[in-house]
Amino acid sequence: MDKVEELMAAYPDLAFVFDKNMPAGQQGLYIDHHVYLNPDQSQEELLRTMGEEIGHYLTSAGDITAQDTNEKRKQEHKARAIGSAIVVSPYDIIRCFEEGCTTLIDCAAFLAVPPQTLKDAVTYYARRFDGIKTEDNYTLFFHIDGTIEVVKTF
Repeated sequence: MDKVEELMAAYPDLAFVFDKNMPAGQQGLYIDHHVYLNPDQSQEELLRTMGEEIGHYLTSAGDITAQDTNEKRKQEHKARAIGSAIVVSPYDIIRCFEEGCTTLIDCAAFLAVPPQTLKDAVTYYARRFDGIKTEDNYTLFFHIDGTIEVVKTF
C-alpha cells in the first residue's frame, strides 16, 4: 500500500473523488466529507494535496475559498501545516536519518514528498513541540526555519 492509499484508509469517513473536470490550477477541494482531487498532478503533489485537504476536514469551518479575510487565510495556513504533519511524521524523519539523508532535499526525495511539504511539517513540529521531541532513542530538534537535527542515543 502506498502513502496515498494509506491516507485514504486512515480517513474512512471521507470520500476521495478524482475529478478530471477540476479547473486547471485547482489541485484539491474539501466539501462536506468529500475530498475532490485533480488527477493531473504528480504522486508527490497528490500526497501534499491530500494532506492539505484532510487538514481542512480536521480544522476548517465554512467556505474559505475566497481567502479575502485574515481569518480565512489563517484557516488555510493551519490546514496546510496540519496536512504537512499528516504526510510527514516524526517517525518519517527518523527513517530519513537512518537512511543517511543529510539535506531536506534528500529527505524529501526519500519520502517522495515535495520539499516544501517537509519544510512545512518541520516548522509545524518546531511550534508544536517547542523545538524538541523525543521518540524511542532519538531526539529531534525542529527549527522554525524548517531544518532538523536528529540525535540517536543508546
